[in-house]
Amino acid sequence: MLQNSITFDELPGAVSSLTALVRELVKEVGELRKMLTPERTIPKSATQFIGIAEACQILGKAKSTVYDLAREGKIPAYKVPGEKGALPMKMQRIVREANDCYGYPVDYLAGAMLVAVGLGIGNTHFARLKGKWDESAILFMALVGRPGACKSHPLNFAIRPFTELDGKATRAYVKACEEYERQRELPMKERSEPHTVAPICKRFLISDATPEAMLLIHSQNLRGILMWNDELAGWFKNFNRYNKGSDEEYWLKLFNANPSFSDRKGVKNSVYISRPFISVVGTIQNGILNELAQGSRTSNGFIDRLLFVMPDNQDKQPWSDKEPSFDIEAAWADIIGKLVAMPYETDTDGNIVANILPFAPEAKVRLYEWQRMNTEECNREECDALKGVYNKFDFHAIRFCLILQMVRWACGESDKSEIDLVSVENAISLVDYFKATATRVQGIIRDLSLSEQQRAVMSALPDEFTTEQGVEIAADNSMPERTFKDFIRRFTGIHFQKIRHGVYGKI
Repeated sequence: MLQNSITFDELPGAVSSLTALVRELVKEVGELRKMLTPERTIPKSATQFIGIAEACQILGKAKSTVYDLAREGKIPAYKVPGEKGALPMKMQRIVREANDCYGYPVDYLAGAMLVAVGLGIGNTHFARLKGKWDESAILFMALVGRPGACKSHPLNFAIRPFTELDGKATRAYVKACEEYERQRELPMKERSEPHTVAPICKRFLISDATPEAMLLIHSQNLRGILMWNDELAGWFKNFNRYNKGSDEEYWLKLFNANPSFSDRKGVKNSVYISRPFISVVGTIQNGILNELAQGSRTSNGFIDRLLFVMPDNQDKQPWSDKEPSFDIEAAWADIIGKLVAMPYETDTDGNIVANILPFAPEAKVRLYEWQRMNTEECNREECDALKGVYNKFDFHAIRFCLILQMVRWACGESDKSEIDLVSVENAISLVDYFKATATRVQGIIRDLSLSEQQRAVMSALPDEFTTEQGVEIAADNSMPERTFKDFIRRFTGIHFQKIRHGVYGKI
């Protein structure tokens, strides 16, 4: 069989031998493939899933690296039900169409829509976990990206239904003021009402106002308002511009919906709001994120309450000549309109009496299960900055549940008698997204604050190193051992990942 030529009589035997050899090779290749390549079959429901924290621990990789490996298909990853599309189908269609036709990044538009839905709900509905623990739909959100990343257009699209409502209300207010002044000039007996009352301007949006003016506007619009800044830097840079107090602490109270009041000079009556609803949304560039973390805003938990929307791809996109297949502006306005049109009751003081949405039993079990996992992740986290961020997701998760349940009702996908399991699962997927973006933002903030010496040490360190190796490299760059170890400790979770005792990796 090893000879260069065979006779005709030997041909059948040669073919048979060759066929057997090919079958044996195919079998061996199949066995090798099984050994080298993990099966990518979808696991059965009985399979035990692991979270991102446990995956990082097992693989010895940073979270961002694990997410990248999963996206690239290099490690098997399975999403929980609803994670692929946390938003209702009607909203998904709007987001996809706006992305295909106008190039609006999906992350920016979907994130801004969550804030808009929350504003549409306002103080009319609360989610109740237990007892009197009620959460409203208040969100503080920043759309983060490089200049030209198309942040403003998606934000304007999401907020447009409210700008149109405010425009209509303002026009009515101007006419009402004209009539009010005309009535005041008339003799008492000729007036339509003996004692005319000054009209109030109904509105949803504010952009630049002192805390006192904002609370006055809110007292006239108790359903809720939104601080909308195209450039979010203008918001936090104006903190304490009009007073010597701490505006950060003031906004912390508003995030928690704590009772707020103001005593304005020259006004007889104080403004008091028992349950404020003021959300915040705007855009910010990567390069000035460190300004957001200046002063006491990192130590007092202010930055922990911000949700960051940050797409992976921030490159400028070419225009598309595709026309929308349906009126996406009208479709979005219909969803917001249904939320805004919800009737509500008020008490004797004029405060809104909120409708309470409890959690369905299975939804509550799932939420508690997630919270235990989040607690474990917080306790394992070595970076204090991320530990603070993760702690706040306990509250964000409940607020996401409320927002998603209500918008699913507005889209005709569910009722609003209680928060169901679907909303909880989708809320958890949103938390996972915002955890990942919070990690990236903290990395950018720390990177912008690195000294030249720290940058040099970072550049010289290999992807994986022991403490001893790091100390030697640091010494070569004139960094003392104690300073290097403190550098590693402070930036673990941001620039470094602890692989095992005494071994670290760069993120």
